[in-house]
Amino acid sequence: MQNGTWPRFALLLLLLVPRAEAASTCLITLISGTGDQNTISVTFRNTNKWPVRRLEFNCSLAGVRANKADRAYCGEPNASFLPGEDYTVSYAIPGSARAPVLVSLKSVTFADGRTWKPTKNDACRTLKIKRAK
Repeated sequence: MQNGTWPRFALLLLLLVPRAEAASTCLITLISGTGDQNTISVTFRNTNKWPVRRLEFNCSLAGVRANKADRAYCGEPNASFLPGEDYTVSYAIPGSARAPVLVSLKSVTFADGRTWKPTKNDACRTLKIKRAK
């Protein structure tokens, strides 16, 4: 290649190669969780640019097959979670099993009504919350 061609070629490569930063990331970051006999608390951060109106988590007992009566609803149906802030929410966990609770993000509804659900490609963390005996 001629002298002036290398810089153009390098620039072209930079434009064509996908950047790692462009990969999907989770809009809600699960930070930590604690639990006692009947409840769990989940601390998370709204890491996107938009206020969140509704938030739902998947909450399931680790290693326990639960029937519908033993499933917990883990969600905030009418909330206002502003961008960049940390929040802690608590949920009752039914049933007598003291197994750890697995918590992952299920869906996010923004203040403007749009809904986002994480896919396998999104880097969303799952918490394993141990409960006191």
